[in-house]
Amino acid sequence: ITSPFEEEVEAMWGRAFICGSLGGMLFCGKTGFSAAHHHAPITGHFIYYCFTHIGIDHEGIIGSVYRTRSGMEEKTTACGALAAFVAEIASNKLNLNFDEDDIEMSMLKKHIINKTGLSTDVMNAPDLLKVTMAAYETITFDLERHVRRDAEKFKDRRYALFTGIQIHGPDGSDYCWLGKAS
Repeated sequence: ITSPFEEEVEAMWGRAFICGSLGGMLFCGKTGFSAAHHHAPITGHFIYYCFTHIGIDHEGIIGSVYRTRSGMEEKTTACGALAAFVAEIASNKLNLNFDEDDIEMSMLKKHIINKTGLSTDVMNAPDLLKVTMAAYETITFDLERHVRRDAEKFKDRRYALFTGIQIHGPDGSDYCWLGKAS
């Protein structure tokens, strides 16, 4: 569902090094960040696009995606991982234990909570929009941290950072909310 955005970026800039994880999280770490730079042109100029995503269907339901023109016959969820996180909190069944069979989801939940202080209280359970915003904030924080560390080592490099939320509308309409550009 996020492929059209990636394709647009590659149409503008050439082949991209994709570092995204569930929820758009940036879990590649310093090793992955370094690998991305080793696959980049030698100009020392880097452009980063890090976006989480959310769906809004033809009835205005947040989290729901229904695209009849693209062959989808049933509603699906965007972002499914963030929606599952919301459901765990709301049902008072939030599991923050590390699951080696679900590494990204385990990390996603802990990382968003640790970085944003997101409420996990069932009586004050966040909705999908709030969790999506928390994911966006976490992604932005992580990207800026990685770039700061890289810039300390490589003074001649230049960076452009874009973070936000991809919005999947009905019938294949996609939009981007640009939260931060630096």
